[in-house]
Amino acid sequence: MRIVTGALVIRHADYGDSNRMVTLITPKYGKIEAVARGCRRLKSPIVNAAELFTSGEYTLFERNGRYSIEQCQISESFFALRQDYDRLVHGVYWLRLLDALVQPDLPAEEIFPLSLRALAYLNFSELPPALITFAFEAHLMALEGLSPRVDSCVKCGQPLEGEARFSAAMGGAACVWCAPASPAISYGARRILYRLPATKFDAFEKLAGHPDWPEAARFFRAYLKTRLSLPEKQYPPLP
Repeated sequence: MRIVTGALVIRHADYGDSNRMVTLITPKYGKIEAVARGCRRLKSPIVNAAELFTSGEYTLFERNGRYSIEQCQISESFFALRQDYDRLVHGVYWLRLLDALVQPDLPAEEIFPLSLRALAYLNFSELPPALITFAFEAHLMALEGLSPRVDSCVKCGQPLEGEARFSAAMGGAACVWCAPASPAISYGARRILYRLPATKFDAFEKLAGHPDWPEAARFFRAYLKTRLSLPEKQYPPLP
């Protein structure tokens, strides 16, 4: 059976003399493992289709639950971010997030376009990579139903007014008396954490220059680490 699907390469591993195992995320089929036979030969028609960050329309052949890449019409390779070490570090981290969160046979119809849009910002814009990463983390986790709670106390449920704390382990913001040992979080940072995932991705541009986004990004990263099990060295620098 052949399928034609949009896809983004998030991981690969060489094997044999010229083959490569490729992990793709797709909007309809979720995460797919596929072999790109002979792709490491110089004249292979799929030589560029098996590179990290490559996106396009992939034709896959499926047999007994195993996929192989037959051809690819590449739409974007995000080449510029590969030439900037800082942006590359952030981009590779995003691919690891996608690998951890997108599952086989479960559609990623919202995650897929979000990933392409975010990568376009990382590749083409001059915005700080840490800001784009924060926006991507917040939207990605929201699509997974894993946003931190910041509008009311995660422990007692009371609306938060005035001073508040943030407990990554508890899952978000808390009353001073419910989490007295946790660090204080400003109203501005809490507002960003609440509003950012609820807006269109492009709206994050408005945070550039906002004094509270670095604080919000640091709290969100602490929270994200309690939900995922990536090695510490795989996280990019915080602002």
